[in-house]
Amino acid sequence: MHRFKTYLLLGVLLVSAATMAQQQEFIFGQLVDATQNDPIPFATIRIKGKALGVISNMNGTFKIPLRYKEQGEVLEISCLGYETRELYIDELDTFKSSGIKLTPSAFELAEAIVSAREKKVNVKEIVRTAVNNIPMNYPENEFNLVGYYRDYQVKNNAYVNLNEAIIKVRDEGFDSENSFYNQYQLLSYTSNKDFEIDRFAAQPYDYKGHNKIVPNAKMKNDGGNEFILLGMHDPIRNYKEPSFSFINDLRNDFVNTHSFKMLGKSKHKNESVYQIEIAYSNDHYRAQGLIFINTTDFSIHKLDYELHKLDNETDEEKENTDLRVIVNASERFSDGFRKMDSELLYRIQTEYTRGPERKMYLNYISFYNKILVQRPPRFESKFVIYLDDFSFRIRLNKMPAKLNRVKKKDFKVRYKKELIPIEEFYFLEDELTFVVCPDLDDLQTGKLFENFNYEVADVTHAYELVDDEGNKLNERKWEYLHQYREFFTQDTEPNAVWINKRDQMIRLLPLDSPEQPISNEAVDEYWKNTPLQGKMN
Repeated sequence: MHRFKTYLLLGVLLVSAATMAQQQEFIFGQLVDATQNDPIPFATIRIKGKALGVISNMNGTFKIPLRYKEQGEVLEISCLGYETRELYIDELDTFKSSGIKLTPSAFELAEAIVSAREKKVNVKEIVRTAVNNIPMNYPENEFNLVGYYRDYQVKNNAYVNLNEAIIKVRDEGFDSENSFYNQYQLLSYTSNKDFEIDRFAAQPYDYKGHNKIVPNAKMKNDGGNEFILLGMHDPIRNYKEPSFSFINDLRNDFVNTHSFKMLGKSKHKNESVYQIEIAYSNDHYRAQGLIFINTTDFSIHKLDYELHKLDNETDEEKENTDLRVIVNASERFSDGFRKMDSELLYRIQTEYTRGPERKMYLNYISFYNKILVQRPPRFESKFVIYLDDFSFRIRLNKMPAKLNRVKKKDFKVRYKKELIPIEEFYFLEDELTFVVCPDLDDLQTGKLFENFNYEVADVTHAYELVDDEGNKLNERKWEYLHQYREFFTQDTEPNAVWINKRDQMIRLLPLDSPEQPISNEAVDEYWKNTPLQGKMN
């Protein structure tokens, strides 16, 4: 017994040591607002003088490989709305997360913009000019992006189904077709087993069986590649074609269907940027967001767009879901990280940053949408026609509660929508099975067993059986989850070469498909900004 305890303790120590060693390969930090102390998500943290870097997580956290500290590197931290900050990695603590404060940049309110030229410019025309200038401000020729991709879900305020990859993108340039036709290469891919894996929630979207759906919407390539789906929702890269409702075609639809309000301007990396509010609404939906536009060349630095559902239900929602059996109904008014006053259906944030030849290249894209999963019933039955004694068998997976309250009239068995008369029933407790005997003297019952067809047999119960936990028989309950897909650029290469065909990602296959090729290229210079485990608050 003592020896077993020693071995067990040694095993625990070895696991702890391995975990600590893995953590010590990185330096962790967290960005917070210097005035409000709130975490700052989606800030860019780069090694100065290099393209390499990461984007902060929703709670402001990030991690940098320890080797850069040993090389004495400098971090450059930038975020729209905040002053850019530089600090030596040596200043960060190796053994715990370091808090780094960013100061909000000076913001000049719209009323204080006194330039005569700006007074004459209509806000809608600023946005229209920015869209029209995309061919001039973004790369027309081919280029490569290499970055960290992840998709995950949020359930009970924790990360689940976290998949991570390093992906190379060879883009043909903004004059080419939409991003679907780019070349892609998986440099690495893992399903992170340090986080909970919910296989039922990880399945493809299923609008036929309603196992997993997006409420009030439908994904175009359900069952396909999540990374390709993310890229197709970048309205700037795909500005010539529809991307998502209600931006649709950025070039032709966006400006005409939305209203805009100038909030003011500020500095971002020594460039002056307009901050403009976006709004749209109809009978069922309300969209809002922000667009950040350079005051000099009108390049779009960032587009932040979110769609909210108004209180009135659509016919599709009434048909597909029963809101009474959603187990976590309060999550309807959340994005997994924060509570809100209205129902957020999706949010797409796309940021571009200045790159080679002063062209704008993707910095990151984040796509959030709410999903509904209809779980299998916890208390369920299987209906069988038992030809040996011409009876119906209803087999349960659990013992029902209040068995004495079940009556003959509670069983409703139909064949070709016609009700079959019932003579009697009894319960086999050792088999957890109801035996329901039809009235064999009835002419209709005789025809049932002569021409039996499983496909048109059905059984329902007027009496709602429940188990000891209160689960109704065959009731499938809905559950809200929050789905995120994110890509953070770590390297940009203009004038990129073709990706070998045998190494190209198969666009219509899921990333975890065994048929997906994973490259043998060295990826040591790139790293995964895995979020910290535990509750996110």
